[in-house]
Amino acid sequence: MYHKRILSSSRVRKIQGSFSWIDHSFITGGFLRDLSAVEILLYFFLVTVSDRNGISFYHDDRICSLIKIGLVSLGEARDVLIRKSLLAYEYPIYQVLSLPPHPVTTVAREEEITFEHMKKIREALK
Repeated sequence: MYHKRILSSSRVRKIQGSFSWIDHSFITGGFLRDLSAVEILLYFFLVTVSDRNGISFYHDDRICSLIKIGLVSLGEARDVLIRKSLLAYEYPIYQVLSLPPHPVTTVAREEEITFEHMKKIREALK
């Protein structure tokens, strides 16, 4: 068993000005488990830049530039975070939401595409 100790007393974090946090249950509650690296990066970025209500106004091109992802990747990651009830978005406003009681599971994108194709085939055969 390890005993916690401060490793660098001259560099202990202090709250100065604004402050953001990641709810510990984001990890312990299983929310992190089903997210891709880009989705995690976007979530952490938005948590970092949002105000105490979770609101931020960063434009998509600026977000892409800062976290070094493409616009398509941003849109896909944003859509997943919305479907998982972690984020609300209405251009140009992002809101990081309080965590739901349990992770929201979504159907994998490939399964969605396959389902839609099968649905079209069934309709065409009718």
